[in-house]
Amino acid sequence: MSLTTQGPAQLRLPELRQELRLLLGPEGESQSTWLIYDPVRHRYFQVSHGAFELLRLWHSEPVDRFAERAAATLERPVSSGEVAEIAKFVIANNLALEPPRGDPRAYAAQAAPAHRSVLLRVIHSYLFFRIPLVRPARFLEATLPIIEPLYSRVALSILALLTTIGLYFVSRQWDVFVSTFLDLLSIEGALLYGASLIVVKALHELGHAYTATRAGVRVNTMGIAFMVMVPIFYTDVTDAWRLRSRGEKLAIDAAGIGVELAIAGIATFLWAFLPDGPMRSLAFVLATTSWIMSLAVNLNPFMRFDGYYLLADAWRMPNLQSRSNDMACWWLREVLFGLHAAPPELLPIRTRRMLVVYALCTWIYRFFVFLGIALLVYHMFFKALGIVLFAIEVLWFILLPILREMREWWKMRIMILGTRRTLFTGALLITILAVTFVPWRSTAVIQGVAVSDHQSRIYAPRPSRIIRVALVDGAEVRTGAPLLVLTAPDLEYEVIRTKHQIEFMRRRLERIAGDEGDRSNRLVLEAELARHQSTLLGLETELQRLVVKAPIDGIARDVDRDLQAGEWIDETVPIGRIVATRADEVYGYVSGDDVWRLAPGASAKFVPEDPLMAARKGHVIEVVETGVRTLDFIYLASMYGGSVASDLSSEQEIRPRSGRHQVRVKLEGSSADRAIRGSLHLSAQRESFAAAAWRRILQVLVRESSA
Repeated sequence: MSLTTQGPAQLRLPELRQELRLLLGPEGESQSTWLIYDPVRHRYFQVSHGAFELLRLWHSEPVDRFAERAAATLERPVSSGEVAEIAKFVIANNLALEPPRGDPRAYAAQAAPAHRSVLLRVIHSYLFFRIPLVRPARFLEATLPIIEPLYSRVALSILALLTTIGLYFVSRQWDVFVSTFLDLLSIEGALLYGASLIVVKALHELGHAYTATRAGVRVNTMGIAFMVMVPIFYTDVTDAWRLRSRGEKLAIDAAGIGVELAIAGIATFLWAFLPDGPMRSLAFVLATTSWIMSLAVNLNPFMRFDGYYLLADAWRMPNLQSRSNDMACWWLREVLFGLHAAPPELLPIRTRRMLVVYALCTWIYRFFVFLGIALLVYHMFFKALGIVLFAIEVLWFILLPILREMREWWKMRIMILGTRRTLFTGALLITILAVTFVPWRSTAVIQGVAVSDHQSRIYAPRPSRIIRVALVDGAEVRTGAPLLVLTAPDLEYEVIRTKHQIEFMRRRLERIAGDEGDRSNRLVLEAELARHQSTLLGLETELQRLVVKAPIDGIARDVDRDLQAGEWIDETVPIGRIVATRADEVYGYVSGDDVWRLAPGASAKFVPEDPLMAARKGHVIEVVETGVRTLDFIYLASMYGGSVASDLSSEQEIRPRSGRHQVRVKLEGSSADRAIRGSLHLSAQRESFAAAAWRRILQVLVRESSA
């Protein structure tokens, strides 16, 4: 008879295996706990005190008869359901002497889910596997007397004193300490860090092993485990389950971190006193490696490192991760569907909340960690294998747990559909799907700058020296008004020299009658005179340009306030701008993801950053399909407070970090006479958030597949 086809009263209890042992377990908060030790598989199963009392009286007989006999012996109520649950636990964990229903094939059916396909076995081996290297129990027991003095209060006091002194002196030389890291950014430094990490982690595991041996726990194996092909040392201290003292278990959990902190403290102390050289570099590497690994990695409670086991033992919560996950899944179902189901464990409300918060933090942390690992694996291998491994990481660690929980929801669909909370959750889900998949986005919002459609930049015509500055920022100017008076000594010298040459040619032509040679070259002399006169005309025109005049009516803007008489200026440096008294064009830069949604003629609205200025309507007159190489409007660059992420190139050009396309908008009406920055709202082709995300994913896949 199976547990599923018979009621509890009809079920006959299975006989327990003779080699199983019942041991007193860790101290509980309210009552004692007990352990079932399976020596064949070297596994421990923790049970409550009530379950222990029933297992101590266990006998193969019908459930109802056993329940009556146990109630009479224990002098407390014992239900058939309680006994049946323990029987299910015994059968599920193969603690029974005979297979369920006496059929050996039941064991095969029970073990079938554990026999994965070849592909799943390969995937699981890639994700995690162990290689035992040594059985160190005898070595640890023999050498423990040598290590024992390190556990004394004197040793701990000396270590604390050295660490304090080292940290004090490092704080006084912090700049030198940090610069040492920069000196090790090389292949040799990387090798030194790698070797130091191996040594530190080996000593870390020995710390666990010696502390366990000191507490009477046998260390069965030590070896290397591979997590996503990353090697890590491990120490098997499974027998620590039998320890009753929480303090001893916490000591074993914290021993590895204690060793690393000890190494960090001693190395920090040595660094402060060693002279520059290889030994000081080694002390720096050991100090930084140990501090970082201890504080940032090993103390992390969200992964199965020392911090996790410390937290589990501190809370008296064996199997903290699985129990918190079960509690969080129950809480999530209650929040979403209001099932009013019993929690997986009868715990105080404060403990349940604590487990739920821990599980939620673990989910969030692991999501980003596993996503980061997936990206790292993707970049470590060639593209095809990298994509496969990336998919495995995301599927196994992120999507598979979600699918498992949704499968549980499907099993409870009748209960779920019968609650009021489900209606609210369904409405919320429909709203989220509508926001995600309905193309609500009909506007593209970018930053823009409004400038005049007619403006002129003022430059010096040539390298020259300033005589007088008549250009004032913000002043109104008229066409032809002098803005700047310049002088160019080289140009003036050329004018004087050309005038002398003209005068010389004229005199030769005047006395041509008395010179036979000049008479024969009359045409040449006249041509030479004409050439010099033409040159003089050009030079005089250039001299006139040294008086820089306003080309249009407008307002002077962006005038260089450092211009003073007597200074030299270059023709490539802008002096300022003359802006016409209208600002009716807006320029902006749209990303490559949104450029296809814009088209000339679309309506637009410009909202200035200045709250005292009114918004203005307009229409798109140009969308440049090719990406811009440089930003012509520096007001929009991130280095000047704009929204377009940009950098300054070696050619002193402002370049966007990602693809950008220029958009030009014509505004209606008139506005101020200066450049105005604001937000530009452009009517665009509708697109949903889901479509935008999918298009982005396709772009990445196409880019990576062609790389």
